[in-house]
Amino acid sequence: MLTVMTPGAAAIRPLNPETHGAWTRVLAKAGYVIDPWRCDVDSGAFVVGHRTLSLLGLRHNPCGVIDLVRAYDEEDRATILSILEEATAASSSFCFSAMVRRPGGSSHQLCCIGNSTIDEGAGGSLQGVFAVPGSGAALPG
Repeated sequence: MLTVMTPGAAAIRPLNPETHGAWTRVLAKAGYVIDPWRCDVDSGAFVVGHRTLSLLGLRHNPCGVIDLVRAYDEEDRATILSILEEATAASSSFCFSAMVRRPGGSSHQLCCIGNSTIDEGAGGSLQGVFAVPGSGAALPG
């Protein structure tokens, strides 16, 4: 079952589209707003949805991994980088949750659920969803 709801939590498993789907359904059922994203491993370019782009305070799409990671709380950055590093080393299903702090002081939880498809010697891709609690969203128990 999904345990990524607490900011700072993360999980990575061998690639399994059913895992990705199950994690996404848990968040959608809990009232989270789902926003798709994708990344080309060779270029490192992430294309994120408009909601996520705005939440992260980013102006450019596609953006780089450093742009994404800088938007998260400093205490969560090492976990996020570790998950993404593992996900680009071998095809996998992964998720993490972290806090995003805006310059004005507001903070928001942002969950990431993704799959990586890595081809030896030929690059690969990552794709998934970002999820933000909608108004009235409750954490699954």
